[in-house]
Amino acid sequence: MEKSMEDSFREELLMKREADKHDKSLLLTKTEYCSLLEELKEACSAKSKTPRQYYILGRYEILQCGDVEKLIRKRNTNDDEPIYFTHIDDMFDIVKRGHISTGHGGRDKMKQFLKKYANVTRDAVELYKSLCVECQKKRKRITTKGVVVKPILSKDFGSRGQVDLIDMQSMASGSSRWIMVYQDHLTKYCVLRPLTSKRAAEVAFQLMDIFLLFGAPQILQSDNGSEFTASVITELKLLWPDLLMVHGKPRHPQSQGSVERLNCDVKDMLTAWLGDNHSTDWPMGLRFVQFQKNSSYHSGIKQSPYKALFGSEAKVGLRSNTLPTEILERMVSEEDLLAAYSAPSSEREATSHVEHQDVSEATGTMQPDTAYPEDSELRVNQQNIEVQRKRAADGQLSQAERMVKRSRLEHVAGNPGDNVTIPIPLVDRGKGDPRNIMGVIVDRNENDLYRVAVKAGILKGHYSRTQFDLCTNKLFNIEDMSRDVEVGLRQAVQSESRCGGQGYAKCNCAASDKQCQTNRCKCFKSGVKCNSRCHSSTTCPNKN
Repeated sequence: MEKSMEDSFREELLMKREADKHDKSLLLTKTEYCSLLEELKEACSAKSKTPRQYYILGRYEILQCGDVEKLIRKRNTNDDEPIYFTHIDDMFDIVKRGHISTGHGGRDKMKQFLKKYANVTRDAVELYKSLCVECQKKRKRITTKGVVVKPILSKDFGSRGQVDLIDMQSMASGSSRWIMVYQDHLTKYCVLRPLTSKRAAEVAFQLMDIFLLFGAPQILQSDNGSEFTASVITELKLLWPDLLMVHGKPRHPQSQGSVERLNCDVKDMLTAWLGDNHSTDWPMGLRFVQFQKNSSYHSGIKQSPYKALFGSEAKVGLRSNTLPTEILERMVSEEDLLAAYSAPSSEREATSHVEHQDVSEATGTMQPDTAYPEDSELRVNQQNIEVQRKRAADGQLSQAERMVKRSRLEHVAGNPGDNVTIPIPLVDRGKGDPRNIMGVIVDRNENDLYRVAVKAGILKGHYSRTQFDLCTNKLFNIEDMSRDVEVGLRQAVQSESRCGGQGYAKCNCAASDKQCQTNRCKCFKSGVKCNSRCHSSTTCPNKN
């Protein structure tokens, strides 16, 4: 690459700032930021104020914590949450932190994380996403799909649960070969567990642990078929005799889609986590992916699943605090936290500071002499949870009403040197590989057919415009790609894979006495069990 991602981000923002007068007032350079702080101090101390000074006093104020001064939006009272202004030099780190914490989340997820910043624009978020290589690799292609079933609606938490399995046999980590995905249908709260097999007994054991923590749903639904769900419920009743539950109607994975979409998100977020941490330990990554997924904004329920379930946003220690990052990173003990909350301000009119709070408020604990009785606090919390559940139900209904129209993407012609992403078929990639491979157009003929080069070489054959997507930014040059040899797509994917490449096997063996028990069966020959996509998901002796 010619320059780092951070340099490209700042250059693009500066260019946009010069081109748009509105952005010029929002996107501040570090020099302008510091000048504004000094100008604000002078305006507060001036006896005779100019119109410009009245303007900035009505829009900004200074938040002082210890020796750190931050420019924030003017608040009505000191109890209001501070909304920070930042400058271009710090904006990359802020957006990056929000992007990583949401599991390489999209615009809506990051918007919720970045709402405590006044001038981090949507264009800045979109720009970062366009420069993120991991996001380009996991980007989905826009397709048109009609709604073929009536969407399922739930009225309360625990009324319907959905369970599904993700096959990870080709990327086994120790004894773990499957991922169990459980989701509450209303709140979208999910729980992820690694499994050694897809036997109903093991699935039931993990579900029982979840049900004894959150409660059991009335209906258990799975895309693996009613026979599988019935077997799981039977095993659950053996472990928990008092449990009464029914299985839901079988749904086609591509038509119902709630858990299937969750599976895609889990795999994409897990792939991004493995790439960010340079690891193949996906059972460990599942824990972080579960937290990222539950704490991220969900467009369907208009809030995060964590908030829909518990009534408040998930906390990440002091990271969830409104204090400046510079102060938080220097804290070691509780005394440091209290000192930051009680930092004195020498110029009351010039700056505002976080008012002194007692130990219980600073640390998030309740003291016996609190002004609110315990039952009152619990009642308020319960009312808040009910409000969030109602919002989730309304959002789910709104989402169901919107599931009607899809539009086709208008394809723009590519040119030599343009960066593209080519979708990798399921049979050509491993479970830990991204869904796309990045390349550069090296040639376009008179029939609008393209030759694409990747790091391993030039891909065999010609590609039509509908077989790839153009990248918004130029992340690679033609010189970064190999043009000495021709390679197949599977070979190219394998050369860039962190987990050995394609390991997915599925068979279409017909029913017989020796079905899936000889080397004619792809799964049997590869030494793996048949999965839900084999021979139309019918049973066979090679299934757990």
